[in-house]
Amino acid sequence: MMSTRSMRVRNLLIIIAALASLVALGCWDNRREMARVLDQGYATNAQIVAAQFQRSAPFAVDGWRPRFVEQSLSVDLQWQGKDGKTHVFRKVPVSDAFEHAIVDGQQVKLMMVPVKVLDDDASVPVLTLDAAARQQSLKTWLEASGYAALVGWFAVALMTLWQRRAVRLPATSGRAVPTGPVQIPGQRLLIGMMAFMVGAFLTYNASALVAPPEDEVKSTELMAEITNPAGPPYTVHLGWQDGQGGVHHYGPAHVSEDFWNKITRDGKLTVHQTKVRVHIDDSMAQPQILDDAPGSRWQTKAVLACGIALLMVGAFCLLSAARVLRQGSRA
Repeated sequence: MMSTRSMRVRNLLIIIAALASLVALGCWDNRREMARVLDQGYATNAQIVAAQFQRSAPFAVDGWRPRFVEQSLSVDLQWQGKDGKTHVFRKVPVSDAFEHAIVDGQQVKLMMVPVKVLDDDASVPVLTLDAAARQQSLKTWLEASGYAALVGWFAVALMTLWQRRAVRLPATSGRAVPTGPVQIPGQRLLIGMMAFMVGAFLTYNASALVAPPEDEVKSTELMAEITNPAGPPYTVHLGWQDGQGGVHHYGPAHVSEDFWNKITRDGKLTVHQTKVRVHIDDSMAQPQILDDAPGSRWQTKAVLACGIALLMVGAFCLLSAARVLRQGSRA
């Protein structure tokens, strides 16, 4: 049988893996909501009316829907909507860089800031000047929590398999050791469901990055000027001209180290233009640098492989638990 200490270690790993999975799901949901607001929202100015630190309680509840707040500071925003009503949205996360710009000591500057919003109670406003930093922060959180969940559930699976092998070893008397708690399918159900959820999450995100964009009608490809390189972390500013002659700028935009090495030498730009995909209806949305597409990176392919492997492990555990339940019902 597994010792009490080993069981405590395994239970601790289950708690850590479950929390990491919830954080990863929360960050994925935040990224999805940010993309939706940037794509469908309209630009306006909002007033910062309050702020609060979220370290001790990193969550918010918008009506019935819980939301993970990944940043240490959040602000309350108020704006005049297109529907003629005054809207207030509470606990909008801001990045550390933006926090330093609006916090002086313990005082928060109640200032007007440009935002993109939707006039409903479920869509979190996006601060335009903080969009790139928050997207990069969410990406970091997502990668860290996703890998932590992956390692945690893998360790739990290894410990469970070791326990299963230990309880099946024959006793010295020649009789089989009585089946331990591992034969109860509840453990397999838990591991199977969590592995399947994490696998589905990783597979969906990786496949979404690898897949080509679906909004071909709303976006177009063009050449953009690269300016103001900085790093690490590596960022650039982009400027381009649309079909009507309008000039647009975006920055800072985070780029990978591989792309940075392609366009610079000793920290100085050697490539001054790159092909980007921009939204036609939303010039404030972050353009996609095609030469730095995440779908071509080996990390994305590795995450996709890990997600598929976890899906298979989860499906195997669920099928195994169903078989034990079926055998028990027949007995």
